[in-house]
Amino acid sequence: MDRRNTAVSSEQLRLLMESLGVELLKDKQNINRVLNLLSEETVKFRDKLKQETGAVLTVGDTRIALEGLEKHLEGQALPRDLSPEQKALVRIWIDRLEVFGGH
Repeated sequence: MDRRNTAVSSEQLRLLMESLGVELLKDKQNINRVLNLLSEETVKFRDKLKQETGAVLTVGDTRIALEGLEKHLEGQALPRDLSPEQKALVRIWIDRLEVFGGH
């Protein structure tokens, strides 16, 4: 998989989330709330990872994790080739989306 260190824009994330057809993302307010939630969780995870292990979460890692999240939301299994960091990020997002969707 391509791990180029290029930025993912908010618009790209929004379009990805919209394309997933997630029920809780049917209106613009929820889209913005979910994007903010995922962004905040990503930054927290990135900072904790760096502090605890010295590892750097790249934009490429985040893109791959988003692909994993997409698979999960489509009812498929997570890709087997996710790194431990990518898999952890996907799990964080899944947990947060489940909490978000329950409110």
